[in-house]
Amino acid sequence: MTGWIGLFLDTALIGVVGAGVVQATRLIRQLSDLRASRAEMERFVRDFNGAVVRAEDCIKNLRRTARESGDDLEKLVEKAGMVRDELNFIVESADGIADRLSSATSKAMRSEPPSAGKQEAPRPPPPVEQRKPRKPATVSPIVPPQSQKAPISRAEQELIQALKKLG
Repeated sequence: MTGWIGLFLDTALIGVVGAGVVQATRLIRQLSDLRASRAEMERFVRDFNGAVVRAEDCIKNLRRTARESGDDLEKLVEKAGMVRDELNFIVESADGIADRLSSATSKAMRSEPPSAGKQEAPRPPPPVEQRKPRKPATVSPIVPPQSQKAPISRAEQELIQALKKLG
């Protein structure tokens, strides 16, 4: 009987050692796969890190470009506002001049004497096209040269100087 127990224990011990060897081989295989995966993971992390660095550079360049474009756009908007203000001033001045001319001509027509033998009424100034052009003091870079056929008034000269000081 003791022989059978010893034989049974020996067989169990051989089975346990065999199972341990099988598990050790599986563990060795898994460790080698893990090492290969680790090398692949390191390569992936390096590639990913490079992509992140490139993306950060691109974002910096994009922000810088957007800032520069915004600055350029802001300057254009400011210039457009100045041009708008200047055009409004010119339109208001032209309206005032037109009102004065129409009232002056209507007064001249009303005050014209009925008899032709009396003193002749003063002539209105010649049209702008017939005046002798004066030498322009300064030319605004905002107003195109084609629109400056008429002489520049003092108010326009002051406006041009103010605009030059601004920008």
